[in-house]
Amino acid sequence: MSCPNCKCNKSKETKIDPEEYEELKEYLQDEIHEYKVIDYINEQNEHSTYVEVEFEDYVIELENLDTNNLNLDIIIDTIIKNNIK
Repeated sequence: MSCPNCKCNKSKETKIDPEEYEELKEYLQDEIHEYKVIDYINEQNEHSTYVEVEFEDYVIELENLDTNNLNLDIIIDTIIKNNIK
């Protein structure tokens, strides 16, 4: 018997309805004012980056994104996937 709070039970990918995904995507396209890649030196003295996404009232930071081919669709997809889990 597995425990209900175990990480193994949460590892299953939650699916989102395509129509709902498109609505979220349209909403986020309207709400995001700008995004920019921030370069910094991490605690191990290594070069790192994160993406700062600016909304009207708040800013979120997205880490571990490939910034070479970054675009708004990738950012929106990442935001949606991270909040659906």
